[in-house]
Amino acid sequence: MRPILDWHRTTLGRIVLFLGSVQFAVPVLFLVAAAMAWATYIESTQNAKAAKATVYASGWFIALMGLICVSLVFAVITRFPWKRRHVGFITVHAGLVVLIAGGFWSLFTRVEGHLTLEEGKAGDVMEVDREIVELVEFNAGRATTLATRPAPTRVAPVTLGSVTVRVVDLWPNTREEQFVSDDGPAPFRAVEIATAPNAASGDWIGDEARSGGPATVGGLTVRVLRDGSTWEPPPPPPAAGESGFHFLLDGTRHSLGAVGDEAIPGWRIVALESFTHAMVSGGRITERGEGQSNPAVDVTISNGRGTSERHTAFLNFPDMIMMRKVEGEEASGARLTAAAAAAASTETLIVFGPVDAPRLGYVGPDGAGRELTPPASFPAVVDLGARRITLLNHASRARVASRFTRAPTARDRRPAIIVELEGASTPIVVPWKGAEPVPVQGRNLALRYGPRLVRLPFTVHLKDFRKSDYPGTQMAMAYESDVTVTTPQVSDEAHTISMNEPYAYAPWKVYQSGFIGEKVSVFSIMKDPGLPMTYAGSIILCVGIFITFFSRTLSWGHPGIPAAPPVKEVSHACADSVPAARPADAVADPVGAGV
Repeated sequence: MRPILDWHRTTLGRIVLFLGSVQFAVPVLFLVAAAMAWATYIESTQNAKAAKATVYASGWFIALMGLICVSLVFAVITRFPWKRRHVGFITVHAGLVVLIAGGFWSLFTRVEGHLTLEEGKAGDVMEVDREIVELVEFNAGRATTLATRPAPTRVAPVTLGSVTVRVVDLWPNTREEQFVSDDGPAPFRAVEIATAPNAASGDWIGDEARSGGPATVGGLTVRVLRDGSTWEPPPPPPAAGESGFHFLLDGTRHSLGAVGDEAIPGWRIVALESFTHAMVSGGRITERGEGQSNPAVDVTISNGRGTSERHTAFLNFPDMIMMRKVEGEEASGARLTAAAAAAASTETLIVFGPVDAPRLGYVGPDGAGRELTPPASFPAVVDLGARRITLLNHASRARVASRFTRAPTARDRRPAIIVELEGASTPIVVPWKGAEPVPVQGRNLALRYGPRLVRLPFTVHLKDFRKSDYPGTQMAMAYESDVTVTTPQVSDEAHTISMNEPYAYAPWKVYQSGFIGEKVSVFSIMKDPGLPMTYAGSIILCVGIFITFFSRTLSWGHPGIPAAPPVKEVSHACADSVPAARPADAVADPVGAGV
């Protein structure tokens, strides 16, 4: 716009003319258009949250929109003193300014989140799509939030109240995996065994007394005995025709005979009872008579000098040795054992002895047993002859625990922040929607990372969720929820919330936005203080456009450009003699070349 009025020629006037000119507005509009195109691309390739963080909520985009408002305002100021025909122009520009202001008010003050409920459940806390880190203290079963700040987006120190941690890494996604930890509440011995060479992990085998018996790994039977237990190699299997039961004394095997025979030197068999389906009940062995075969013998021996012992052995369980003194003070020193007549077809590794100095035993496929060289440390390679195995770890208080590890980006995003506390030896992984203890000065503190939680002024109770599918498909055609809403000092109100019928509790609105399965409903909840201003700006803009296009009195032509007067028709013959008409507006308004 060219300077026409006197004030236009002042320094302030020239600044106003430039800020309200097309030369200023067009570059700003071009930059805004380019920024919005970039934001649209980000939203289509990533999500709306990324577009908001990168463009819409950035300082430079807000500055660009502020320049748009400056251009709109000063475009109006340049027309001062205003006339009636400027009303449409001023109204349009005012509507645009109010619309932009309302949009930014909504951007920074709108509270929007979701509430997920299962049928029969109620809730009054929604999750907001804003990531935060909180410092929480637990005391007497109650959690108190001490400090809250936006989630970190880069590696840097973070201060929450009196606690400062350093963010050392940001994982875009995690997965939870189980592992065996050696810090259980009760003693429980376990070993990790790998049968493949150079394996980084293997199978954990626990104490057979608590885990239900031996386990098999790659064809190898593994027995883990409790802390401090003993084990003796089994005797060689009996020769063909020999009984599977015998007394073992000082490494010498004595076959089991009949009543009256010598069991071991100086001791004779005074009673013998055999079982084919033995069962222990009430401290005694009885004959079950059916089921799986379980051969056993119950033998009483005496030295003839007033001392007798009772020995029991099971063919299927050669390590189950039962002996008790019947009378007398002397001891035979023998034990009744059992060995199968046929050679075993599997190998067995036995872990026994004290936990701090474990020992190893081995029973080969031929049934012969021996003690192996104990491992000096873990991992340890054990040579079994035909195979080699690796004992990776040994735990005395084993328990199954879980931990989070970094994972590739996936649709179901579960990020994590990794922090270090001053003086701590290992970093702390704080997963999404998780809380991890923070050892600080003996206080029960924890770091929580996840969405911001907002308590609602009402409670939603989901009574029933219904959905209908398109015929012949499993695609939802419509879905709705029957809810009961409880508000302060108001009795419960029943409502049906569907896709097109939200529940309104000013200034809050509850929308039906989704579902999970057949019984879980997802509600979107929003409070937008800037919405009335946005509506007002839209109405003002529409009124201004109507005035501009349909009212010649309030908006004659483009403001600042005089409208051409009507030209009367004259004949060509006298056209040269007719003087040129002078526009009336040119006399009335000297401002004639503004844009």
